[in-house]
Amino acid sequence: MFLVIDIGNTRTKWALADAEGKLSEVESCFNADIATSSLPQDAMRSQKAIIANVAAEAVAHQVAQLLQATGKEFHFVAAKVQACGVINGYQKPHTLGADRWAALIAAWHLYRHAAVVVNAGTAITVDALIEDATNNNIGENGLYLGGTIMPGLRLMHESLSHHAAQLNIPSGAMSTFPINTQDAMQTGCLNAASGAIVIMCQQLEKHCGVMPKVVMSGGDAGKIAEAINANLIPGLKQVIIVKNLVLQGLVLLEKECR
Repeated sequence: MFLVIDIGNTRTKWALADAEGKLSEVESCFNADIATSSLPQDAMRSQKAIIANVAAEAVAHQVAQLLQATGKEFHFVAAKVQACGVINGYQKPHTLGADRWAALIAAWHLYRHAAVVVNAGTAITVDALIEDATNNNIGENGLYLGGTIMPGLRLMHESLSHHAAQLNIPSGAMSTFPINTQDAMQTGCLNAASGAIVIMCQQLEKHCGVMPKVVMSGGDAGKIAEAINANLIPGLKQVIIVKNLVLQGLVLLEKECR
């Protein structure tokens, strides 16, 4: 058994994986609660741990100390030029977030198809993935073209609440034509997120000639998927929500490192 850990900006997720890579029940907690979570107990049950971290160094240090106390082997993932059949097209490959890298790898291994890979958490990342056209073996390698980062739904709402005096109100609901301020804010945030994804789909289709799948993960994936489906663009037939995409990618990275 080995442990895969996804340290996000707000929450940390983890799960034990068996030799075949099957995940046990996923646990999570706020980063502030790591010390009192069940992570130490799960670490004791594992042989080693592989970690993706995008939080502050202090959080990564806390997790490292926790794992050191168990005596288990562990390492933090960093994006590379190529891993697990995915080529990294980032200008400086190592600067791509470890969570985005793991999610891209998982998406490619799941579908081996042009995809817009979305992580919808504290931040929303929207990444473009296609088949590597330079490879003669069809479907063997994926190529990461690049992607965007924007505030997550909560950050967008909080920004409006904090910086516009008369908009410090609770969240509303999605509506085609909002007729109150709560719904106007919620719909605006969802339209911004779904619009960014739809634009990436259109750009990727123009680039590679096929309509990509949309592969989504993260806490707000369901809300944003509903917003996309409400305004489905022609040809976009699949918006797929995949739970724990980053953890699945970490499993694949661990297997390659054996």
